Amino acid sequence: MPSIRVVNFSKYFGKVKAVDNVSFEVEDGEFVALLGPSGCGKTTTLLTLAGIYKPTAGEIYFGDQLVNDVPPKYRNIGMVFQNYALYPHMSVFENIAFPLRAKKLSKEEITKKVKTVAKKLMIDQLLDRKPMQISGGQQQRVALARALVKEPEILLFDEPLSNLDAKLRMLMRAEIKKLQSDLGITSVYVTHDQAEAMTMASRIAVFSMGKLVQYGTPDEIYDHPKNMFVAAFVGNPPMNFLKDFSVVSEGNSVYLQRGTSKLRLPDSRKGSLPEVVPEKVVVGVRPEDFRIERKEVDNGIPGTVYVLEPLGRDVIVNVRVENHEDEITKIFAEPGETFKPNERVYIVPNLEKVHLFDPETEETIL
Repeated sequence: MPSIRVVNFSKYFGKVKAVDNVSFEVEDGEFVALLGPSGCGKTTTLLTLAGIYKPTAGEIYFGDQLVNDVPPKYRNIGMVFQNYALYPHMSVFENIAFPLRAKKLSKEEITKKVKTVAKKLMIDQLLDRKPMQISGGQQQRVALARALVKEPEILLFDEPLSNLDAKLRMLMRAEIKKLQSDLGITSVYVTHDQAEAMTMASRIAVFSMGKLVQYGTPDEIYDHPKNMFVAAFVGNPPMNFLKDFSVVSEGNSVYLQRGTSKLRLPDSRKGSLPEVVPEKVVVGVRPEDFRIERKEVDNGIPGTVYVLEPLGRDVIVNVRVENHEDEITKIFAEPGETFKPNERVYIVPNLEKVHLFDPETEETIL
């Protein structure tokens, strides 16, 4: 299977920069997700890989071949769309067989290939039905079978699970990931759902406003976000941001200080600070990297319990930070802990895992 290489790719529609100078590589057999909100450029990038759009600038390579001017039908790709794009008047068999008929294969070869891929996707018992006679999850399997029956070298997914309910999405996530891993097909998967990207992809390309803002493994994206956008977009609940802290040195110690709150940075993290630090910084803390105390403690930030969000196994405690009414932090309560609204508490960040951001550029500085 070929790799994919995108080099300085831009796509403009008139004066609108849909994608602006993006570069990344998908290795042979790798599963990469393009993640971002609506209008960020991820689908435009996917459709350009498919050959539906031509780049305004830059190059796209499949393996060593430049494919900028190669028509879609010669790119040997399979596409799976959000709306399945099945022909309602055709049976499941005919829908899967459609791309093979376009290649003018023999009837026997078509039947063999369709039955083989249908069995692999566990829809072989549905071949005589029409799309309206099967469920949404089964329709998505049919669309996937139609893409796979051509034996493509590259698979492109455009938000294929968006129309499914939550339970089916989780099931199909696992099935697509297992299938791609077994077949080893180079795959690019567009989604706005960070859970899909985190659970399915080996690497994630995070897009924002037409730019690629970070490219890395799920762990790298989650643990080391390059800016506040990535930190907030990846994670559920998103990262908490505490503004207007100052970085203060006292003797051999470094503190993050705001009003009466004074957080001592561990010695292991001091060396990661840049030589020049902004006058004010934003402190980022994941909900799981806080603990809640009922009495004043070192590195504690005073606040008041605002509201509780029970999630069954977990409870999210929303704490309104004292003297900063616009800052409501979301924190996972320890198992068995109970809190009441308006209860005074102290929230204590794990300072080994805090992030610092420049409030002007929103880039990480720690």
